[in-house]
Amino acid sequence: MSPSSLVATALCAATLTVALPVHADAGDFGAMPGLWKIQVRRVIHGKAGAQEVQWHCVDEGADPWTTFAAWTPADGECTATDQQRRTTSLAWKLTCKAAPAASAHVDFDNAKHYTGSVTVEGRGEITKAEGDRYAACTSPED
Repeated sequence: MSPSSLVATALCAATLTVALPVHADAGDFGAMPGLWKIQVRRVIHGKAGAQEVQWHCVDEGADPWTTFAAWTPADGECTATDQQRRTTSLAWKLTCKAAPAASAHVDFDNAKHYTGSVTVEGRGEITKAEGDRYAACTSPED
């Protein structure tokens, strides 16, 4: 899988097929809606690849867990298990039909910034992401 398709798959909640169970009220989550700049970098066996930038608009009504935890290492069907959900973080494991198992997490240090990663088991491969709220969304095309 190419890095760009991994990033697109990992960050597009609209195409995510994994349903995350609700353990806390979405209103308890402190992340702000708006336009988020997400910097993604794959690290394979300790060597960092080129950084890619993605933009993602999060509307105020969006479930923050679905929006910010839409990580999957492969195209296709994935199942999230062993989910640990808190008001500022989510950790889970992924089993995918088209890829090895992976573990993932997203951690917010404040309402406008997060870090996260997906670690593919047995491959020495980690995809790291850092998100910063950039501005308000200006249109549905953001």
